Amino acid sequence: MPLQMPVPVSVNTACLIHIVDGDLLSRSTLSRALGAVGIACRVHSTGADALAVLGTASSCIVLRSDLPDMTAIEFMAEASLHGHDLPVLIVTEQGDVDAAVAAMKAGASDCIARPFAVPAFLDRLRACLASGTPHAEQRDRSRDAVRRLTLLSRRESEVLELIVEGKQSKTIAWELGISIKTVEVHRARIMEKTGCRSIVGLGRLWEAAEMLRGRDLPRVLPIRQPAMMEAIAS
Repeated sequence: MPLQMPVPVSVNTACLIHIVDGDLLSRSTLSRALGAVGIACRVHSTGADALAVLGTASSCIVLRSDLPDMTAIEFMAEASLHGHDLPVLIVTEQGDVDAAVAAMKAGASDCIARPFAVPAFLDRLRACLASGTPHAEQRDRSRDAVRRLTLLSRRESEVLELIVEGKQSKTIAWELGISIKTVEVHRARIMEKTGCRSIVGLGRLWEAAEMLRGRDLPRVLPIRQPAMMEAIAS
């Protein structure tokens, strides 16, 4: 990745960029490119090093897709778990489509493949800073959903799982070995505790919580995959 003279770009020089890259030459090149246009940055050779110092002054993360100690997706999961909702620019290898797609699905703001020219890198970085965190709003909704679902008892969670699978009270009662009246009582309590007014609302709340599965989702919730919203609405 040759270092070329950067072209002027409208990047806020008051920001702090974290470069997380296990390759010394690569992170040094990016660091010099940012320094040439007056942008402060910190370089890290491992994901753990970067996670230890992320703070409120941080503005963006330039993240290599293959770190020595973790994958980019694992890094983003850990950062999110600790409340760091920062734009992430993923650096992949040329032709590594799978890594790029996985990173974008995990919440990265953008991807750029090596080798690339410095002006192109700076332009992508500017776009990431301008766009902010595209998944922050969804992440907030997910955390709120998890918070509301933790109010449910284990039995209520079991009933909810079957509800979002589109099953009727009679079927739920048979599967759980309880009466239909008890199912209806649980259903009413689920609605009250979650603040949902319809089965569709419950399905949306469940799907929002699913976004954090494996990280923030409490173990009291069932682990089976819910049905699609089309089945819930039918």
